[in-house]
Amino acid sequence: MSSKSAGPLNEEQLVELGEANLRLRKFNRAAVAAHRACAGLLVFGVLTALPQFIPGAGLSISASIMGLWMIAAGFVEYWGEQNIRRLRPGVFRKLMINQLLLGGMFIIISGWWMLEVALSQHSGAGQINHVLAPYVGGGGNGNLPIKIDQLVKLSEYVAYGSIGAFGLICQGSMAIYYAHRERLLNEYLRITPEWIVRVQKSA
Repeated sequence: MSSKSAGPLNEEQLVELGEANLRLRKFNRAAVAAHRACAGLLVFGVLTALPQFIPGAGLSISASIMGLWMIAAGFVEYWGEQNIRRLRPGVFRKLMINQLLLGGMFIIISGWWMLEVALSQHSGAGQINHVLAPYVGGGGNGNLPIKIDQLVKLSEYVAYGSIGAFGLICQGSMAIYYAHRERLLNEYLRITPEWIVRVQKSA
């Protein structure tokens, strides 16, 4: 704070500080968004990765990558939340990149799983043959009718495809949101007096 502003703030400075605090709200909301993203990514990352390390559950390298990546992205969001509140230049750009990489990971793994379904000779229907066959007319050989098998395969496509769609829509929209906030933060730091920025950072 300059020597002129070292003492108690005058009326003009109080008005200026109040207006700056109103403009600051958009960044506080962005910090809340990063906090929620952090919590969601950590929870779903643990739920995705943890079963891969349970003996007998069956290891899926792609699911492990997805879970661990989500956890890492969650920690980046936590870092971002802290630095948004400190009004650090460039923080939103890093969060935007984090979201783009996360979304790309979802799309790639989703595509990989859909390719596995397409190339597989047996869909997930084989695991429920003995349960459904008696009720859908599977016959004595214990196999499901081809239409049921196709239905299960279609459900796999929908389930795996929705992961890629989620990454494209959710992470894409978050990246756009962060990119917009990066521009606003740069503008805010350019037009806001330095002493006000220091007061807000200390708060």
